[in-house]
Order: sequence, then C-alpha cells, then structure tokens
Amino acid sequence: MLIQGGPSSGGVNLRGGAAEVIISPPVGAPTLGTIQRSTGVHDDLCARALVLSDGRQEIAILSLDLIGMSCELSDEIRKAIFDRTGISTALVHCTHNHSAPFTIPWSVLGSLWLSGPGKHWSDELVTCLADLVAVAKAKAEPVVLRAGRAQVQIGTNRRLHSDQGTVMKPNPAGPIVPWVDVMCVNRIYESSVAILFSHAAHPVIIHGSSRLISAEFPGFAARKLKEHMGADAVPMFGQAFAGNINADPLRGGISASQKAGEILAQAAIEAIANGEPIPSGELLITSVRCELPLQALHSEEECRHVLREAQELFEKHYGRTPFSEEELWDLQDRLQPAGSQSHSTGEDDVQPMEHTAWWMVDTVLCLKEMLNKIELGDNDLLRFEATLLRIGHHWSLLTATHELFAEYQLALDREIPSRHKMMLAYTNGCESYIPMDHDLALGGYEAASFPSDGAALRYSHRRALRAGSEKLVFDSLRSLWM
Repeated sequence: MLIQGGPSSGGVNLRGGAAEVIISPPVGAPTLGTIQRSTGVHDDLCARALVLSDGRQEIAILSLDLIGMSCELSDEIRKAIFDRTGISTALVHCTHNHSAPFTIPWSVLGSLWLSGPGKHWSDELVTCLADLVAVAKAKAEPVVLRAGRAQVQIGTNRRLHSDQGTVMKPNPAGPIVPWVDVMCVNRIYESSVAILFSHAAHPVIIHGSSRLISAEFPGFAARKLKEHMGADAVPMFGQAFAGNINADPLRGGISASQKAGEILAQAAIEAIANGEPIPSGELLITSVRCELPLQALHSEEECRHVLREAQELFEKHYGRTPFSEEELWDLQDRLQPAGSQSHSTGEDDVQPMEHTAWWMVDTVLCLKEMLNKIELGDNDLLRFEATLLRIGHHWSLLTATHELFAEYQLALDREIPSRHKMMLAYTNGCESYIPMDHDLALGGYEAASFPSDGAALRYSHRRALRAGSEKLVFDSLRSLWM
C-alpha cells in the first residue's frame, strides 16, 4: 500500500524503525485460558517493537502477544533494553492474550511455572526483547505520522448486576470503548514502517476452548493488517482499558477469534484511510508513579478458617490432600474427581474437570500466601505507573500499568486536549484490576476482596484496592498534561 507523506514542516525530523520476532513458548507450556498444558501452536506469539526519535528524545514501544507481566519482570526488560540500546524510556506492553503462558503474577501455580519449567524461556525473552529494540533502532529512517479513529465493537461489558450480586456475564448496557485508534508510521513518499492500533476487549474468544497457543484476535488482526499494508509493515496491537470488557463470544473458538480480528483490522484500515497527517514536532515524554492503597488484611483466624474449608473441599472431591509442587502441572494427565469420566469440549482436548482441580489447588496455595502476609504484618501498596508520549496537541499516547476499567478511558478521552489520542493499559506491569470506587462497593470478580475467591486472591497482593483509589488514579493521569 502506497502512503503519501511529506517532509517535516515544523523543523523537527522524526525517525522511526520497527522490528518483530517470534516468542512462542515451547509446546507444553500451560496457558492461562485453559489452565492446562498447551498441546501445540496454532499461530505464533510475536513481540513487536517501534523506536521513535526526534533527535533529542527516543522511546521504544513494544507490543507482546502475552497475558501480562509483573512490574519486576517489566523492570528487568526495561533495564536490558537500556543496557543494550541506551533508550531510557521503554513501554513494555502486553496484549493481555489469554492463549499465552503464565507471565502474569496471577495465581501461585503460574508463578511457580515461570520460575521453574518456564524460567529458561523467560530469561531468553528478556534478552530477545532487548535485541529486538536494538534492531528496530538500527532500522530507523525519516518518517511521517498519520492518526485516525473508527467505530468498532467486538466486545461487551462483562459486569452484570443481578440478584446474586455482580457476576461475570454480558452486560449490554455497561460501558465499553467502541472504537479503534490508529497511529501509522510511514516512510516519506513510501510504504508503512509500522501501524499501532488499539481497542479495549479481553482476548478471551479462544480462552478455554483450545489448548493450542495463539495470539488470539489481536494476532489475527495484525496478520490482516500486514496483508493490507505490505510485508515490511509491522502491525502492533495495543490493549486499551479493558478491565471490564470481554471480546465476544467468550470461549467461541479459534475461528470466531479470527473473525473478530478481521473485523477489527477492517476498522483500523478505515481509520487509516480517514485519518490525517500529524505535524512533525518534538516528542514530549512525561511519567508519573504513585502507590495505591490496598484493602486491609483480614485476621489470621479468618484466613485459617477459609484455608481449612478450601483444604476440606479438595479432600472431599479428590480423596487426598493437595498435590506437591512437582505434581501441579500434571493435573490434566491423571486427576479426576471421584466417579467422573474423562471428557473434552471445544475445538481441542480441553478437560473442565482438571480446571476445577487446578483452581482448588491454587486456592489453597493463595490462601497460604495470604496467611503468611498476615503473620508478617504485610501492608504493601500497589505500584501504579503511567507514561504520556505526545506531539504538541496533535497526538498523544497514554500508557498505564494494570487492568483499568473502561470508565477511566471514556472520561479521559473527553478531557485530553490532544486532537488524536490513544490509551493503553497492561504496560510496564500488570498486578491488579483498577476498578472505579463504586465497583469496589459492588464487588464481583474484578473488584471483590477476601474471602471472595476472585481476581484479588489470585493476584500476588491477595486483595483488592481500597475505595479512594479512583481519585489517586485520575489525579496521576491528569498530572501528565500539567
């Protein structure tokens, strides 16, 4: 596809370079969607990097087909990038792909895999990403930018308020972010170097329906965009503020995920066609970091009581105490509840009963870690970090850690003074959900704390945010424009 550009008219000549590499884990690595060992690779996971420079400032933007990562792992990657390239600002973004291995600090079992059988792959990932940015930097050439937006919706709000409380079911009346934002990096008078496109929807269309590794709908969208933009273009998906939005249909399978990706890609193509050039200007980069308060830990007595109940429940189902660490990832090979029959559903050999066993084991281990936090008097805070990249008031990219709810993006989209804007969560770490205060009061998977067996227990802090965090998040994000 031929992209017409033009030289800088503002005295600043932007340069950009992009590169991509395959980062698929070895077959057998457990994926978060099925919580079972993968049986093969349907389509490879990729890491993609874009380096932009105005001759004074330089920034690396990465898009990884992964579920997320701890702030600690993100820090390690950013340090490796700096040591390798000298680039001090790197945005390490994950698409929040659920058909990828456990790189996120969600569950004890996932962390054990990453520090055990998956450690070699994880260590290689750090070096690989630093090398990738170095390649992108070496390929930098004069570029012009183009930005646009198009309407599209491939997901639904997933927090439904019912007589049973807040449950994870489609809520068509709930808030979503019904558009795709696009920023195209083009060679002058030539083709595209890269296209960064963002949308808000959990990649859970494959999820528990297949044990095959896949980049999910973001990967299928990227493939379609590469076909349209040319083989040399690097398409980079960015997951927006999707903490309370699921792509549809949940567990619909690989073909449904591919269809959603193609719909998203077509909207991105429309956004490019109807977009407008961004006048060249200095890259302005600002960052902010704060700590968000977590809910208080409960008493040791309460935690021990819930732990005993979890252990008794496991023994009732399986006639034994929970497994040792060496056995954890073999659950799907040999464990069934008493009297049950092996069965599979979906597009691949997925066995829901083993998912239940895994969940019970992980619950016991999470509660043991919570008990340890209580005994140590652990009252840690949640690190929150955000970065703003902008070119005057023409274009801006806002990135933030963790799983922010859509309402943050909707509010900021109305306030941000940039003509074109893009927002990404899941960047430089993902260790918790960031709900609105009223959601914390309503509870539900993303917003409830102990003794609820939801996301707060699975994430490493073992508890949800405290009411009042909403203002701290908004204040931090708004401060980036001051």
